[in-house]
Amino acid sequence: MKRFILSVIAVASVVLATDAQIVASYERPSSKELKAAVKTVLKSTSCCDADQTSRLEAMSVIQREMNNFSTEDWKNFYNCWDWVKVADLELQGTLYFYRQAFNKVRNEIKKTKVAPGTVVVWNLYNMGYIVKTPKHTFGIDIVHKHIEEIAKDLEFVLVTHRHGDHCDKHAQNQLALGESKIIAGYKLDKPVVWQGKLLDWEYVDEVDRIKIDDITINCKRVDHNKNEWGKKFVTTYEIDCGAESGNVVIFHTGDAHNYEQLEVEKRPDLFIFHTAVGLRIQNAIDKINPQYAVFSHAWELGHSVVKWRWTIDDLLKISGKITGFDKKRILLPAWGEKIVYTKANQTASGK
Repeated sequence: MKRFILSVIAVASVVLATDAQIVASYERPSSKELKAAVKTVLKSTSCCDADQTSRLEAMSVIQREMNNFSTEDWKNFYNCWDWVKVADLELQGTLYFYRQAFNKVRNEIKKTKVAPGTVVVWNLYNMGYIVKTPKHTFGIDIVHKHIEEIAKDLEFVLVTHRHGDHCDKHAQNQLALGESKIIAGYKLDKPVVWQGKLLDWEYVDEVDRIKIDDITINCKRVDHNKNEWGKKFVTTYEIDCGAESGNVVIFHTGDAHNYEQLEVEKRPDLFIFHTAVGLRIQNAIDKINPQYAVFSHAWELGHSVVKWRWTIDDLLKISGKITGFDKKRILLPAWGEKIVYTKANQTASGK
């Protein structure tokens, strides 16, 4: 009996270890230290830099602050529609970074002119990315408190699956107002109408190919996890960004769990994936053979500090185990950061 109990404890420990985050410190930085770290991440450094020392030090400071921000704090903020109070909350702490990162993305989307043969990609929040080509601007898994400020800039938004950290009611309403189309692998229970505007929602089949002007998107439904409900729950998108971009290919797999289900027609330039959903990343990278591997789904504030809110320390640990792949082509973007990818020389930079 004793041996049996010890075995159960051992198994439970493995399960818990799988779900547990690395929370290195709860020591809260001063406001001055935090704002200096945010400035370093958003203005002085890039996830594409060869030397990541100062950037990672700054991200560690932000992480310490974030470790003190609870899911209750997030719910209270996200569900608050008193905009004076919202603005006040965004003057400090985690929400200061959240707002400053958004401001950077919003401003750069509107001002950036993309050169031929290039795409610019911004990490908005979590798995949310905004892509700008020489001709088009679109999003993938866009969720944000201030999405109304960019909704009109997005021609369409791809949604990988029906979870609130990838697309929520607020995003749907604001994209309806912005007259942006949503493309997803699931159907709405009922049409979304917000302030008299009907959301343009396009459903894609389990295996599908869609064209939007010169952009080609290959869609494939895959598993989120091993549970029955998780089967064929996530839609992956292989996006050929068009001739004027040099046919840059972005492969965004959302919360895809099984690397064996991942398929592409062309070698991706950017492979964007969930860092810790059970995906065998080494196998996925070996199979997909991307130019760059973009580790994502960190700092999602709706998840608990100790369960599924993956930290920068988690990303560093997991990405550090990858072998046979150029370490300089592993990217760990923070909110607000941009990746400028040039097809001709197959390189990414932060400028």
